Order: sequence, then C-alpha cells, then structure tokens
Amino acid sequence: LRLNRNQLTGSIPESIGNLSSLKYLNLYNNQLTGSIPESIGNLSSLKEFRFQNNELTGSIPDTIGNLSSLSYLALSSNQLTGTIPENIGNLTSLTFLSLYSNQLTGTIPESIGNLSSLSALYWGYNQLIGTIPESIGNLSSLTYLYLYKNELTGLIAETVGNLPNLEVLKLYNNELAGSIPVSIGNLTNLKDLSLHYNQLTGVIPESIGNLTNLTNLVLADNILSGGVPESIGNLTKLTYLGLYRNELDGVIPETIGNMVNLNKAYLFQNKLTGSIPTTIGNLTKLTSFT
Repeated sequence: LRLNRNQLTGSIPESIGNLSSLKYLNLYNNQLTGSIPESIGNLSSLKEFRFQNNELTGSIPDTIGNLSSLSYLALSSNQLTGTIPENIGNLTSLTFLSLYSNQLTGTIPESIGNLSSLSALYWGYNQLIGTIPESIGNLSSLTYLYLYKNELTGLIAETVGNLPNLEVLKLYNNELAGSIPVSIGNLTNLKDLSLHYNQLTGVIPESIGNLTNLTNLVLADNILSGGVPESIGNLTKLTYLGLYRNELDGVIPETIGNMVNLNKAYLFQNKLTGSIPTTIGNLTKLTSFT
C-alpha cells in the first residue's frame, strides 16, 4: 500500500490492522493527523512501515513490538510524544530506524542492543533523557548513529568503540559529561565525529589519530583540557576541525601541517600558547583559521 507524497488528511483508520498479509505500508509525506492505531501490531507480515513527514500525534503504540518481520521503520518529522517502547528491541530484523524530529521523551531503552542488524539509527531532535546504554555496542552493523539535540546525560558509553562499521557519530547538543572514550579510536571507518555542545571534560585521546577517514571533527563548546594531540596530524582527509570554546592548553602541534585537505580550522577561545607552527604553510586548501 503506497500512498506517499499526496495531500491525504485525516487519521489512520483502526481497520488498517485487518490487512494481515500487508508487507509495505508507505504513507509518508502527507498531512495525516491523529495517532498510530494499536491495531498496527496485527500486521505480522509487514516489512516496511513509513509514516514520516506527517502530523501524527500521540505515542508509539506498544503493539509495534509485534512486527517481527519489519526491516524499515520511519516515523520521523511528526509530533509524536511519550516514550520509546521497550519492546522495540523485539524488531530484530530492523535495518533502518528513524524517529527524529518528534517530541519523544524518556530514556533510550536498553533493548536497543538487540537490533544487531541495524545500520541506521536516527533519533535526533527529540527530548530523550538519561544515558546512552552500554548495549549500544551490540549494534555491530551500525553505520549511522544520530542522537543529537536531545537531553542525554552521563558518559559516552565505552562500548561505542565496538561499532566497526560506523561512519557518522552525531551526539552534539546534549548534556553528556565525562571524557571522550579512548575506544573511539577503534572506529576507523568514521567520517564525521560531532560531539560539540556538551559538557565533556578530560583530554582529547591520542587514539583520535586512528580515525584516518575523518573529514569532519567537531569537539567545540565542551570543557576539554590538555593539549591538542600530536596524532591529530594523521587525519589527512580532514576538511573541518572545530575545537573552539574549550580549555585546551599548550602549543598547536607541528603535525597540523600534515592535514593537507583542511579547509577550516577553529581553535579560538582556548588557552593555547606558543607560536603558530610554520607547517601551517602546507595547508594550501585552508580558507579559515581562527
């Protein structure tokens, strides 16, 4: 059933639950209102459930945990409230899960770690609280992890280093504290690491230099201290470096001259000392350095 990209209004009928053989339910990019009916849990054959970009309200029904064949779930850009059901961890066939840009509250359920086939998790722009569960490290197939613009607290789970396929990690605009885990250096496929606008402390780990595929590194607006690690020079693919508004001290390392693709580097509002290294002259693509 594909009725996406129309101008459909009104609510989703409860009778939708009678379509027990349905495999694809795509109603995205409409103007649907009301709540997701509980009867949705009767669609045991459903593989794809796409309701994003509507005006749906109410909570995600617990019955969604019955959809054991589901591989694609997209409810983003609605007005959904309430918590994420714990039994979302029953959806072990999921490869794509998008709930971003709603008004969801509560914590990230520990059961998220059951979704070992998941490659994309988009939960940004909500009001989620609590910590990132250690079980996140079970998602070994994960490529994209978006938890930005929530109200998450506590530490960045050390187990995040168990995600070998991760390419994008966006945790910015939360209230995360503690240090950046050393295990972050295990994420050698990472291209974008965005941890800005949190309350992170401690030093930037030397292991950051292992992330040689990074093109975007933003650690700004935290309380990071210590020096800029020498290993940062290993990030030769980096185009954007944002370390501003921290408490970094010491000198800018000479190795910055190895970052030949760097286009923008922002180090302002720290406690850096010494001179600007002459190796900065190697950065022929640099357009902004503050």
